[in-house]
Formats: sequence, C-alpha cells, structure tokens
Amino acid sequence: MKYVHLYFASSLQTSSIYVVSRVSMSKNFVKKLFWMLVLLATISGCCYQTCRFMNLYFKYPIQENYRLEPQRNAFFPAVTICNQNRRKAEFETCLYEILSPKDCTSISPDNRFNNGKFPIKRPLVLPERRSYRSYLQTQRGATERFLAKYSKLSIDKRWRYGHQYKDLIEKCSFRDKSCKNNFSLFSNSRYGNCFTFNKLNKLSVPSADTSLVGSMNGLKLVLNAEINEYVAISHTVGFRIVIHDPFEEPDPEIKGMNIIPGYETNVLLKQTLIKRLSEPYKDQCLLYSNNKPFDGSQTLCMQACIQEYNYAKCGCTESSFITLLGRRQCNMENSTDVYCLDSVLDYIAIYETNCVCPLPCVSAYYNEISTMSIWLSKASFFKGKENATKLDWKNYRASHAKIHIFFSTLERTVHEQVPVFHESEIFSHLGGEFGLWLGLSLAALFDFGETALHFIKNVMFGPIKCVLFPV
Repeated sequence: MKYVHLYFASSLQTSSIYVVSRVSMSKNFVKKLFWMLVLLATISGCCYQTCRFMNLYFKYPIQENYRLEPQRNAFFPAVTICNQNRRKAEFETCLYEILSPKDCTSISPDNRFNNGKFPIKRPLVLPERRSYRSYLQTQRGATERFLAKYSKLSIDKRWRYGHQYKDLIEKCSFRDKSCKNNFSLFSNSRYGNCFTFNKLNKLSVPSADTSLVGSMNGLKLVLNAEINEYVAISHTVGFRIVIHDPFEEPDPEIKGMNIIPGYETNVLLKQTLIKRLSEPYKDQCLLYSNNKPFDGSQTLCMQACIQEYNYAKCGCTESSFITLLGRRQCNMENSTDVYCLDSVLDYIAIYETNCVCPLPCVSAYYNEISTMSIWLSKASFFKGKENATKLDWKNYRASHAKIHIFFSTLERTVHEQVPVFHESEIFSHLGGEFGLWLGLSLAALFDFGETALHFIKNVMFGPIKCVLFPV
C-alpha cells in the first residue's frame, strides 16, 4: 500500500493537468484546499459545458444559406395544361349508359398519347365529393351522381371521353419552333385529360444562350376550351395550368393557376430552389424519385397512406386516390361506403396520422407573375377572313386563350440548409472545452494512458507475479 501511495503521489505531481499537480505539490493546507476548490470548479465547468454542447449537437441544428446564382443551364420547367371541364358533353349518354357500349367505344381519340397503354390514375388532394357536399348543397344530387358514375369509369373510358390534345392545344411553339411533339398525357380525376410539356427535362438551353429571357421567347400556346362541350357540373370556363419541375408529378388541385379565355396571359418566371437536409436533421427530407411507388410527390405518399386507413376500416379504397392493385374500390353510390370514408377523413383531421411523408429534399418553384391583356383584337381576327362575322369573333374569344411563358431572368434564388455542426467538429469542440477548463490536450491523454498502463502492470499485477513466481 505504501508503494501505491508513493506511486500516486509521484504521478499527481507530474500530471499534465496543472491544477492536479498544484494540489499534490502544495504543502500548506490552505493552499491545498484552495487548489482543490479550483479543481472542483474546473471539472464542474468542463462537465457542464460539455453536456451543454453535446445536447445541442444531437439536436442537429441547421442554418439556412440564401444566395442568388446564375443558372449554368437554363432548364425550362414542365408545363401541364388541363381543361376545367373533365368530360365532353357529347359523351354524357355514355356515362349514364344510355348509348350501347359499342357506340361509345367506337370513338377514336388521339392515339399517339397511349401507344396501347393508358395513363396511371392520379389522386385528388381530398375527395371532390366532400367539397360539393359541404358547399354546394343545392346541386348535391346531380353532382354526386355524376362523380359516382365517373369514378366507376375505367382509365380507358375517362381518356376517351375527355378533351383530346388536338382539340385543346391548337398552336404551340417553343423558341419559335413547333413543339407539338413535346407533350405527354397526364390523367387527373378532377380535370380529366391533361397534357405536360417538357416532361423529364427534355428541353434545356446552355447558359450562354439567353433566348429564354424576355417576352419574345419561351413557350407560346393557343388553347381552345371547347365551351360547347362543357357539362353542368363544370362551373368555371377556361384552363388550369401547372408550372413545375420536369421530374415531379403535377398537382393541379393545389399548385396551379386558372387561365381565362379571351385574354393573352404572360407568365414571367424566376426560379427559387429549396434544398433540405435528410435524417437526422429536423426536416428529415426524402428523395421521392428514389422511393417507389411514390415517385416525385409528397401528395402521392399521403394519399397512399390514407388509403391504408380506408382499407383497414372500410375494406375498400377511395376511388379518386392512388391505391394498390387488387383492392376493392368503394362504391360512391353506397351510403355505407361513403359514410365510412368520410369518418376516416374526419378521424385523421382530428387525431392526425402516423404517415411518414416528409418534405422533398429538393423543391423548385417558379414564382409566377402573370399579366393579362384582351385577346384577340377585332382587326387581327378579321384579317384575311372575308366571311367572318362579329358573332364568330365573340365566339372565338369566348373559347380561346393565348399563353406566353418565359423567364424574366436566368438568375435564381437558392435557399439551402446546411448543418451548424459537421461530424468532425465534435472533436474540436470537446478538445476546446477540455483544454480551456483542464488544460488537457491529446498528448496529455496519451500520457494519462501510459500512466494507467504502468499502474496496472506494476502496482496491480506486480504483487501477484511475485507471489506466483518467487525468486
């Protein structure tokens, strides 16, 4: 024991921690007590600051950087165009099964958009029937009857009964070149047949070419609403357009703007990019394009999750939401099914869900600013048309619209989340705290390790060795 005491005394006197060595070397009781109090204070301060930092570090705080930057390549957004009327009036007899199925299937729509395959049905944000039930009580019967019939239609029939590309988009040019071959079909429960320009970013322009900037460039469209084909439940005449990232699915119900016939609408774009951090940071963002089958949309993820609630309680799924194959769709003419679906949504609204559908890691917005002017002028309409009448001009303006979409600048705004602490910083912060409060360094830790090994070898195992192997 005497050897152990001497060994400890010698080690403490030569300790790399200055306060510890002063405690050991002080002969006067008052000085020894003073340095012991200093040692206690420094250990307490070091522990407090270390715990405080570790608590903050494992909250994974972030800061947001804001900057303006020129685009290396001017990626033109995707533009999805929909008619406010989802089904043509001429097919109303087909919807209510007045005509024979043979007569209805004899219709020949534009086949270049399906190639023998029909588009995947996309969801509504909320069931449309709830909006009509809540706000349009006087027309509830006709509207709900229409929605019930429409929900039973196959994707093929919805496509056939809707407005076709050749009827909706009369003229299209991008950078003064025809762009009729740059559209793809997008089927939506609320708006029927929609058509997306520049899906998957097929059109990009080098940054040195500034022809996307200015009112004389960009995308130009002339649209025809075919107002004579509107059905009774379509209360708004015109078009719905969505300007979105080419790799994301459009969401006309939430992100979109209405275009009015009889006007030329200029849409000026300035891109804003938001970059978020994934887990463990607070937003816990997700790259939906890598998360099948919810590719490209937080909305699709939420709808698929709600369908799990619907199927678990009702044994069927909402007809206007995305769903897994093989599951029965609820009958919108069956009051029990409809009541059950409504009760699920009411429950979710009150108690929320356990759906894991975080924000996307990258979001692109285009900050649309629109201006309108009356179109088409009487002089322009009658030019070269000897037999045209004033009524023809009024009818044309009532059904047609012109849209011009272009960048106001190629400079974009970027909001980027960055971590306050990187992984390597934990060592620098801890080293700073230990160095400030105790005077410790990495070399001192090795010195402490050497002392500990020496103690174990000579003090703890030395006597045992002498007993087992006496000289």
